Amino acid sequence: MDRFKSFAREITPKVIWTLLAIIKNIVFPNGALGLKQTTFKKNHNNIIVLGNGPSLKNDLDKIKIKADSHDFICVNNFCSSPYYIIFKPTMYVFLDAYFFSDKAHVMWISQREKTFKIINENTTWPMQVFLPSGANEDIVKEIINNKNVEIVKINVRASNNINLYNSGYFGPEQCNVLIYAVYLAIWSKYKNIKIYGADMSFHKDIDVDQNNNALVMVFKHFDSKDTVETCMKNPERIVPFTMTEIMQLTADTFNAHELLNKFAKKHNIDIVNCSSYSLIDAYRRVK
Repeated sequence: MDRFKSFAREITPKVIWTLLAIIKNIVFPNGALGLKQTTFKKNHNNIIVLGNGPSLKNDLDKIKIKADSHDFICVNNFCSSPYYIIFKPTMYVFLDAYFFSDKAHVMWISQREKTFKIINENTTWPMQVFLPSGANEDIVKEIINNKNVEIVKINVRASNNINLYNSGYFGPEQCNVLIYAVYLAIWSKYKNIKIYGADMSFHKDIDVDQNNNALVMVFKHFDSKDTVETCMKNPERIVPFTMTEIMQLTADTFNAHELLNKFAKKHNIDIVNCSSYSLIDAYRRVK
């Protein structure tokens, strides 16, 4: 009996630590944090969320006037704009897999390397870069080693039940990076959130090649010329989209913004869509 007690005392801590390690890997995969465990950097009480829709080009001068009284959160390749060092965003969000996938198409690899280099060389203020839990952060850290930039991986799973969002482990569909830029602004507890560049009109730019049924799209961004390309799935650009998938993605995107507005209202947070053009009808609009 004494030998059994001695063995039990020795083995019990090992069992407990093993169980804790298993739970940690489930709750925090690949070192990702739940939103409750994330500390957000804030300089102001209000924030502007910048989408990369073409309407942003028309609104930049109006936004610039608010730069000294607002924090900023931007997405994707916004750092290529000269306004990046003017707005000095406190948060930067990457969601699309081509930014951190080993299987990304060579075109996307070239684009992401350019983006990461700009962030690394031009960021002279504290900024957090947010990645989803499945991201290979080594791809990002290989280029971004600026001490001002903190890489944060978040563990959030998709759900349409906003009652689960308070846990910090659930959120809307991860089908568009603007969705999670807004979601992070809510979790940062800004009481006033303004959105610009939220055109969300990509489905209007879809067409079908009448000879081979391939979906083609006019890609529009505020800081580059329009291009017409075949709609291929990221990050490999091997499998083409179908019209059903594009329309489902569109529906999921608009539904996510409706869920975000409901979640924000539960926390007395006001979201205003200030975009000079936008198809999102979920948020309050201003002229």
